[in-house]
Amino acid sequence: MLKPNSIPVSEPEINVGIILPEDNITKLVLGLPQAPQYNLQIDGKIVEVQQGQVLELLFEKNKLQIKAGKNNFQAAHEIKISTQEHVVPQKQSGIKVSSVIAGRGFHWQKYIDVFLPDNLIFRVFEDRLILINQLLLEHYVMCVATSEMGAACPAALIEAQTIAARSFLLANVEQKHRSMEMDICNDDCCQRYQGTTFLTKQSISGALNSSGQVLIYKNKICDARYSKSCGGMMETFGHVWPGHEEDYLQAIPDAKSNLTGVQTPLNKEENFQNWVNTIPETFCSPHIIPETDLKKYLGSVDEEGAYFRWEITVSQQELLENIANFTTLEATAITKLNITKRGLSGRATKLDIHYSDKKGQLKIYHVDSEYNIRRYLAKQFLYSSAIIIRPENLIDKVPQKFTFAGAGWGHGVGLCQIGALGMSIKGYTTSDIVYHYYPGSTLSKIY
Repeated sequence: MLKPNSIPVSEPEINVGIILPEDNITKLVLGLPQAPQYNLQIDGKIVEVQQGQVLELLFEKNKLQIKAGKNNFQAAHEIKISTQEHVVPQKQSGIKVSSVIAGRGFHWQKYIDVFLPDNLIFRVFEDRLILINQLLLEHYVMCVATSEMGAACPAALIEAQTIAARSFLLANVEQKHRSMEMDICNDDCCQRYQGTTFLTKQSISGALNSSGQVLIYKNKICDARYSKSCGGMMETFGHVWPGHEEDYLQAIPDAKSNLTGVQTPLNKEENFQNWVNTIPETFCSPHIIPETDLKKYLGSVDEEGAYFRWEITVSQQELLENIANFTTLEATAITKLNITKRGLSGRATKLDIHYSDKKGQLKIYHVDSEYNIRRYLAKQFLYSSAIIIRPENLIDKVPQKFTFAGAGWGHGVGLCQIGALGMSIKGYTTSDIVYHYYPGSTLSKIY
């Protein structure tokens, strides 16, 4: 595992969480490749398995067992499938694992088969099955590039995405899953990793060409956050993750110069209303890449749709049900949704939910994070909190539906993936891209 607050001088091996306790997985089908040779270890004891063999892993009555042909092995602590041959991964190389969650907890959640390089470790954590992919860091980042974005992206975008992913991982700030001996997980709560499933020659080249390169600020590796689309204006770190700011994560336009006709700051309501109702010419805007053309550039689990400006409508009943899923509110009607604070990109960071309870009393519930606002307001997770809220069809002063008109997809902090794509299409280099999204940082090769 990675050492917190340290800069490695050689390529480290990392632990990536593939199956987490909340996934509630009890059965997996595993396909071993023809090469390289793998060993099966049951609580540290090596058992021979055939190349190309299909294995069945079961988790029953808090015990791990694995079936290999006619043999059935049970483990008290751990099952590990490992290889000593750390070859450069190729598309769909490694061990095939069936039905792994992609988009965990988001509206695009689905189950996909993934191919995982290097080693797999199966354990029990808090009476649930977990799976760790233990692999070399460079093998990991070459897979992240095309898990996040598609193979059609220009080389400069893929290299910039790889550098951001490497920096984010090595900064290792949140350590959300460290109690499970995981450096990071495989999904959007950390960063998207689907093994070699969608690996391409471009993403392999992107990792090899940028091997060991990270972004540095004041002698520390940058916490290089990124999202799908900033909507034309990046957000500061502290408005999304309160507590402190990072100087290299700023609220600046996704353009090389100030935008004409745009009034800032966007945390002023009038300025933001105008912003959402316009299509400024930014790197992530349809001026550079028409949204009908985006699908060929996006990751395999991303949806086709409007990323820069969008609109969705949620019924009163849908809103009540969704809020009840995440809170203890016993609301019979939502009477008003009032944004009380915005970040500098216009993203809502505080929201008051005005509601009527079962006794007919009017009350207010305070929501105090960008993430929870997105989670509470839409069953499929709101694309962004950079929204204007329009109550509609009022009956006895109660809106029967709410329409959200929004900008961007995701939190908007750091690298804007569609904006970086736009920059690469316009001929900007890898360093141009990372310095635009992480101003003040320095690109450095640490190993």
